[in-house]
Amino acid sequence: MEPHNHAEETVVILDARNGWVRKGPAKDDLPEKVDLRAGTILHFEELEWHVFQYGEGGFIDAVCIYGQVDNIRPEDIAAEANR
Repeated sequence: MEPHNHAEETVVILDARNGWVRKGPAKDDLPEKVDLRAGTILHFEELEWHVFQYGEGGFIDAVCIYGQVDNIRPEDIAAEANR
């Protein structure tokens, strides 16, 4: 997965092995690392950069919940602001 940002998001980790998320202020600046395990709940602010990763033999099984159904991607948010 590539680092990305989008609408506010809550993520519930159902299961994980050797998995983590990195987050931070920019696509190429993700200094905070959170190791993942079943039951972990994450919250990402709108447009917060993050990426899910896992090591050899690892995996992440998650449910992603968005607080809105439109303007989820950054380009949609920008287009709405320009209307």
